[in-house]
Amino acid sequence: MIRYITVLFLGALFLGGCVGGGSYQSDKFRLAVTIAPTASLVEEIAGDRVEVITLLPQGNTPESYEPTPRDLAALARASAYLYVGDLGFERSWLSRIGELYPELSLISLRGACLHAADEHHHDPHYWTGIRGIRQMSEQVYEALRGLDPVGDSVYRAGYLALQEQIVALEQETRQRLSMAPSRAFVIFHPSLSDFAEEFGLRQLVIEQDGKEPTPMQLQTLIQTARELGVRTVFIQKEFEEKLAKSVAEELGAKQVEINPLGADWGEQLRLITSALSNE
Repeated sequence: MIRYITVLFLGALFLGGCVGGGSYQSDKFRLAVTIAPTASLVEEIAGDRVEVITLLPQGNTPESYEPTPRDLAALARASAYLYVGDLGFERSWLSRIGELYPELSLISLRGACLHAADEHHHDPHYWTGIRGIRQMSEQVYEALRGLDPVGDSVYRAGYLALQEQIVALEQETRQRLSMAPSRAFVIFHPSLSDFAEEFGLRQLVIEQDGKEPTPMQLQTLIQTARELGVRTVFIQKEFEEKLAKSVAEELGAKQVEINPLGADWGEQLRLITSALSNE
């Protein structure tokens, strides 16, 4: 509690220095988001009509990131905060952000129909799959037109153009994955659950319940990976690399570094698809 009060106090000081007295000037509509992929979608739909503030710095994991006073102060410049829906950062800070900025609109981008067929499936990284990015883009579009009705024609044009890109990427992904020599892959943190489920792949996760595996669990995973003919181990900079690399060496599999939190979600999806297709 003391730490929380200190953060709020320091945030207020930053507010006075950064945005007080009309020192900050911009004619753009301003939105805050949690991660770079969301910021990218907003920019693709809204163009230069909107300024986007991204709270999670690159290289950090949303599972454990703690915002700085400057991060919180930046929210004072936003009309709304578009959050993913269930990232660790959001679970810890959403209610506090609401208390700090009661006039800030808090909008979830997790659509109600996402994973409706499987009530037990609950993966916060849903933007890593085509259906997730499509759902998120729809939620972003609806949020933009609701917050800024005057810009609806701009948002609709951007949204429709984005949907064409998503359709083309889905077709490309399915075609390339149809030639994949293995339908399974290994990854440390389960960031590609939706992607794997959508395209009929098997994701083998090194960590167990958010912790490093026991020697027995690790050996079981390696044996399963061998049986499935795994040829790719994905490395994530935000998470443990050493263990993932050692698993790759044990399997004789290639190591491919990915960044699911990168702004260019399309490029990341192509990178993942290319690795699995052995291209």
